[in-house]
Amino acid sequence: MAHPVLLLVLLLSSTATSSSKRIQPKFSAIFYFGDSILDTGNNNHIPTVAVANHVPYGRDFPGKKPTGRFSNGRLIPDLLNERLQLKEFSPPFLDKKLSNNDIMTGVNFASAGSGFNDQTSQLSNTLPMSKQVDLFKDYLLRLRDIIGDKEASRIIANSLIFMNSGTNDFLHYYRSSKRRRLDINDYQDVILRTAQAYVKELFDLGGRQFCLAGLPPFGCTPIQITLSKDPERACVDEQNWDAQVYNSKLRKLLQTLQGSLHGSKIVYVDAYKALMEIINDATKYGMFSVHIRIMTNLLGYNYAVRFTETTRGCCGTGLREAALLCNALTPICKNVSSYVFYDAVHPTERVYMLVNDYMVKDVIPQF
Repeated sequence: MAHPVLLLVLLLSSTATSSSKRIQPKFSAIFYFGDSILDTGNNNHIPTVAVANHVPYGRDFPGKKPTGRFSNGRLIPDLLNERLQLKEFSPPFLDKKLSNNDIMTGVNFASAGSGFNDQTSQLSNTLPMSKQVDLFKDYLLRLRDIIGDKEASRIIANSLIFMNSGTNDFLHYYRSSKRRRLDINDYQDVILRTAQAYVKELFDLGGRQFCLAGLPPFGCTPIQITLSKDPERACVDEQNWDAQVYNSKLRKLLQTLQGSLHGSKIVYVDAYKALMEIINDATKYGMFSVHIRIMTNLLGYNYAVRFTETTRGCCGTGLREAALLCNALTPICKNVSSYVFYDAVHPTERVYMLVNDYMVKDVIPQF
């Protein structure tokens, strides 16, 4: 006889899954633009050091292989695509092996290390938002070749465009001489105007449904805490406050933008709240907070574990290691499911699963 707790978990998960199926709209495709939070491997195909195509990245990804995703497993694009029944993963557009079906159901343009501001990408030679939008134009030509202009326009109009960018812009701002020349409030406005311009450009290209994520509490990432030199390893309050002010401005901007782009639907994604709730109340996330997807191999996953480490990454010391510094020679924590961050910058797959639950429950139903 099955364990009663396991039966309850399966029952609750089955109910939640069937409920989510009932409420989900049918997007024809999903397109992702942004940084390493969304990048599923585009940086593998450009000359940059901002890569995660090596171990120990991907240790919990299907096939247990590194793919360019900055985590131990899947990212939001993969999880959301699967939950909305589009496909199992979100393929990077620069992958030369893309199938016609991949093209028709949406691809990923995100590039780790990028931002809305072109200058943010220059240091690491990644794809800024301007280049990602240019790649979308190339994508449209390929889509039209496959299915024709009319059907291509229908797919784009019924698709979801998901944008997550800005964090690297502000991290670059804090480290650059720009901080002495430009007040933080003014720089926020510069980034917001740039973001607005890209949404308008994608609207002109046929996009109608948009998700724009606000800034996360990046002052709580292990690398920013380390750079602050706080012996108590507390979040950097000033940076988190800057993120909240920017988010408030972004939320208001999106309301105005939706009113000016007739026929559009633009939804704000509260990335700050989604991650901060996990960090501030990490111990509450135990067995019943995790989606059934990670319970399919109970022998290999401690599904009742709680988050116990919120200020260090699982890779190495957890203080600074990310990208090339998190590598095959770097020791890895024993229980990744108890960590909020996999390296000193990026969350674990388990955190992404919880954020994806928020997306499906609170964001997607708004369309």
